[in-house]
Amino acid sequence: MNQTLSTPQHHLTGETGQLPAIPATEKLLPLPEVESRSGFKSSFIYQLIKQGKFPSPIKIGNSSRWRESEIQQWIHAQIESSSSGKHSG
Repeated sequence: MNQTLSTPQHHLTGETGQLPAIPATEKLLPLPEVESRSGFKSSFIYQLIKQGKFPSPIKIGNSSRWRESEIQQWIHAQIESSSSGKHSG
């Protein structure tokens, strides 16, 4: 009995039918690393997420992980808004 299993690709691909581009060096960060890099504790991080002011995590099973690139972009945006006199939280 020879069966071929097929994996639905529509969940992983966009309109073009290709996987989204992910940098080769992209890492997924656990919460303690996000806390360390942002300088905030988890309760404040989740508050910012709820307000739409911090990158949302990727859920893998019961775990949450953040894209390193998104955390770096968020940090740089905070620095830029602080330097320009704006406060976005």
